[in-house]
Amino acid sequence: MRKVYFPGLNGVRFIAALLVIIDHTELFKSNFGYGTLWEDPYSSFLGASGVTIFFVLSGFLITFLLISEKQEGGVHIKNFYIRRILRIWPLYYLVLLVGFFIVPHLGFLDVPNYTTDMQEYGTRFILFFTLFANVAYVYLPTVAYSNILWSVAVEEQFYLFWPHIVKHSRKLLYVMLAFIVLFVALRLALMVTLPQSRINALVERTRFTSMVIGALGAYVVVHKHNVLNFIYDRSVQGVTILTFILLLADVIHSKYTDLFLWEILSVVVCCLIVNIATNDRSFIKLETNWLNYLGKLSYGLYVYHLFAVVITLKVIPVVFNIGSLNAPLGYSLTMISILGLTTIMSHISYTYFEGLFLRKKMSYSSIISGDLVKKAT
Repeated sequence: MRKVYFPGLNGVRFIAALLVIIDHTELFKSNFGYGTLWEDPYSSFLGASGVTIFFVLSGFLITFLLISEKQEGGVHIKNFYIRRILRIWPLYYLVLLVGFFIVPHLGFLDVPNYTTDMQEYGTRFILFFTLFANVAYVYLPTVAYSNILWSVAVEEQFYLFWPHIVKHSRKLLYVMLAFIVLFVALRLALMVTLPQSRINALVERTRFTSMVIGALGAYVVVHKHNVLNFIYDRSVQGVTILTFILLLADVIHSKYTDLFLWEILSVVVCCLIVNIATNDRSFIKLETNWLNYLGKLSYGLYVYHLFAVVITLKVIPVVFNIGSLNAPLGYSLTMISILGLTTIMSHISYTYFEGLFLRKKMSYSSIISGDLVKKAT
């Protein structure tokens, strides 16, 4: 059984989760009437950037494994879906059930302008249950603490068809490039013809292009394409890092960059991922024990953090009598508490719930990757 391990990618996962946590902390501070740092550029774009990183990373990793399988005898579609189910569905449906059936009965978790009554209950539940949480997110009222699943649903929709494309495409590179062009064209057409429509909002949020851009990175790595030399170039690395920082700060604006913002960010993130994972001379090194640990918990960090944010924002000001959560002491105490509580929740979930299913993945894998490699050695 072939083993594949990319150093540093758990660190990338944690950074993506951290960006989302910071953004949602500021959102809920606003909902509770506390001062917020959303007016600062650093905060206004973090959540969307974090989700984009997750999309690109998912496209990179899954496509690398699919192409590798294809080269070694063929893509096993059934096993692919079993692996996805074992990794994604248990936590997805746990958070779904908690959001629909438990949270509405816990007044302590109520958040102004976020928690809603369960109107159109049946329709929302069906959409979430059938992995169309992104559709519910755009068209229907919020499902508190479960709406976070919209991006997970987008990934699952993408993987309904992506393994088949990888398996059957003889010219995969051209198929990926064509996919990006056509999807961007669709998005631009909707922006022009139906700019305020919900269908436009849905297509904007369903960012398949980010995952395909990640897939392009995987293709380049597997086939050792000449473009790797360009991505590895140290001056290109420097420009890529600087561009990422500027995009993260939301300071790059023009009519062209705004139109293709997600694609630009995805390309930059993909180049960073390729360097971190495969370039011995990468400027950025993220292979450390604590980042590996937190990155391993990233799925839990992503879906559980809203609970930690609300609990912290309700407890911290009362217990510590802090006047401003944006003051250095208040901000530090708030973020440390949120990260600590989220990590504890995620560790318990990974160890005693998710792990029950993850251990079964190896039975359906011809190539093992990530943390399974360490467990197998």
